[in-house]
Amino acid sequence: VRPAELERPDESQGQTGTEELLESLDPLPFDHGGGTIDIEAFTGVGIHGGELLEFNDLQDEYNEIWGNNNTDCFRQGQNPRKRQLRRNDNIMYSVSVEPLKAMGVPGPLCELVANMLDIADGRLMGEDAYRDISDVRDDLQLMLDKLSIYLYDQDMGSLSTAGLLFGDTLFGREAELSTIIDAYRRSALGESESVTISGASGTGKSLLAVEAGKYVISSGGIILSGKFDQLQQGKPFSALASAFNQYCGILLQNCELAPSKQKLAHQINHVLGREAHHLAKLIPNLASMLGLESNSIIHDEGCTNAQKRLQYLLCRFVEVISSTFAAPVTLFLDDLQWADSASIAAVSQLLCSSGSSLNQKQFFFLGCHREGIIDSAHPVWELVCNAERCDISFSSLKLDCMGEETLNAMVSETLCILPRLTRTLSNIIYRKTKGNPLFVSQLMPSLSKKGLLFPSLNRRRWEWDIDKITSQKLPDDVALFLTNSIVDLPSDVKTSIFHFSCFGASLEIAFVKTLEIALDMRGLCDNLDLAVDEGLLEKTDNQLRFSHDRIQEAAYNTLPADERCLFHHVCGMALASYSTSESDDNILLAAVNQINLGGPSSIQDTSQSFTIAAVNLKAGQKAMVMSDFGAAYSYFNHGVSFLQEGHWQEHYDLSLRLFELAAKCALAIGDLANSKLHSEQVMKEARSFEDALNVMYISTCALAYSSGLPDSIQKSIEILRMLDIDLQESRSTE
Repeated sequence: VRPAELERPDESQGQTGTEELLESLDPLPFDHGGGTIDIEAFTGVGIHGGELLEFNDLQDEYNEIWGNNNTDCFRQGQNPRKRQLRRNDNIMYSVSVEPLKAMGVPGPLCELVANMLDIADGRLMGEDAYRDISDVRDDLQLMLDKLSIYLYDQDMGSLSTAGLLFGDTLFGREAELSTIIDAYRRSALGESESVTISGASGTGKSLLAVEAGKYVISSGGIILSGKFDQLQQGKPFSALASAFNQYCGILLQNCELAPSKQKLAHQINHVLGREAHHLAKLIPNLASMLGLESNSIIHDEGCTNAQKRLQYLLCRFVEVISSTFAAPVTLFLDDLQWADSASIAAVSQLLCSSGSSLNQKQFFFLGCHREGIIDSAHPVWELVCNAERCDISFSSLKLDCMGEETLNAMVSETLCILPRLTRTLSNIIYRKTKGNPLFVSQLMPSLSKKGLLFPSLNRRRWEWDIDKITSQKLPDDVALFLTNSIVDLPSDVKTSIFHFSCFGASLEIAFVKTLEIALDMRGLCDNLDLAVDEGLLEKTDNQLRFSHDRIQEAAYNTLPADERCLFHHVCGMALASYSTSESDDNILLAAVNQINLGGPSSIQDTSQSFTIAAVNLKAGQKAMVMSDFGAAYSYFNHGVSFLQEGHWQEHYDLSLRLFELAAKCALAIGDLANSKLHSEQVMKEARSFEDALNVMYISTCALAYSSGLPDSIQKSIEILRMLDIDLQESRSTE
């Protein structure tokens, strides 16, 4: 405040007390009435456009007051809250910033003043003391730029109750975000653009994509978001269907968007006509938007070009959305490493569709996946290759862990304490986490719960015990840290989190309530709410999800593999029984997925095998209706794996149908080898010519698809002769 005056008081003052000393000084800027703080008047530094000016003048004044040799002295001392300043005759004055606080000056600004006064006899009196006037300038600039973070007082009551909370601010990814936004802008102008983000787990790939999505929405674009799940791979078009279904759901649920919903429904009917029924099988909310009843939707099991038809309809649907609202459409799919081939083929078609319709669609694709998983055998690899063939600009971004400066910025803004003061803490956190953002976001709340990072009511800010934090023994890997965090939870909460994790990274709240009833898991919803309070889960209006997929994996791995398989089996059987009374396809598919995750080795009673094979048959037929023949083949193949020895004799019809449809779907997805194996098994066990007729047709198609057209024609003629149909061969005599 005026350190020169305080160090060299008038001799007539004698042993004047603090109050008399303050009264003898000129009024401070805060004394001129009102609660408004004039930073310019207080600091003597000009402010223009949010920037501090005349810094050199301020530095000269500072050096004149303290002397030019102060820098070498700024290395030692204590940090009393009251500054004791000594005269040559040993008279002491105790000066405090409490009067400033009493006048309504924000605590952080009072702390800044106190840190400037943290010097006596040319020595630093605390670790928070300023070592250079440039640090004062930088801190003032931060207070101006980020008032809510660095200038305003924190709500200590809330901090004491809620503890440390992490936001969703993005740190250190400005260049990557700019790359995505630039690609999106080009796509909005009609160019074909795609961006994928890769990196180790927990490096902030999804958060970066979400930040890009905010820009898309703010610029008037439309974003469709979906997430693939390792434990829901059997669900047809899981992420792609979810993205479109969620968008249609928003239009349905928001009354203010009713005109938009009606406009879109009209355009869909006009452009797609009855073909929209095929999309409605995949997107339930679209069926509701169009007013279609489930029994009015066209169902068929035809494999011929069914998947290409669906891809075409999705392209037209995106075009309708874009043209109806005159806005570019962005599709964001997370966790591409778990993507199914059918969904990726659809995305590829959306990107590679050519002609004028592409410009009308203004389509942009953004995806995330873990590094080291996508290889030449993965569907995403084919997506990249197709993009190159279609002359689509395909950008790939790789995220690394945060550097020390970025991590310090993250810690600083989370605690609302200036970066200069959090560096010692952030250095320790960096050494323990290696800069992994997920690890940091889990470690800091953990330190808060242990009382090592705590709100100080006296200083009205966060403080920490640096020695105890340094001595904390932590695993090197974030997965082990998360596992240990879950193990320490109460047993009922831990059990509920494990049960939840067996179904994937997210579930609809309505389905969680179904699980509580169907599986007799009393207290499941309440326990999961406690997990939300712990920060392990996030809750929206209609969905529960793990805060990060690594948390889901950690929860899932708290039990050994054999125990997990047994739970999957028991859970699936209970859900399958419940689904028969509810007639809910979603419950049926969830039940079958759980049973298949358990596998044949989990069966305790062999009589269950044929029941399980039958529900797989039913699930596969549902998937065929949705034109996902990859998922359908998986269900049929699982059904075959559950059949017991002698199944052709004891359950002939079930066996015939499973093998026949497995051959059909294998052909549809291009798996000619397995199509042939299943067909040959039917040919061997069929009890009549009629029972083998369908796989005969499948075999002729397989020959045609494998460049064996002459053999296919010859075999077709032979089959027709077996049906007493003679074809007269006509030869040209020319």
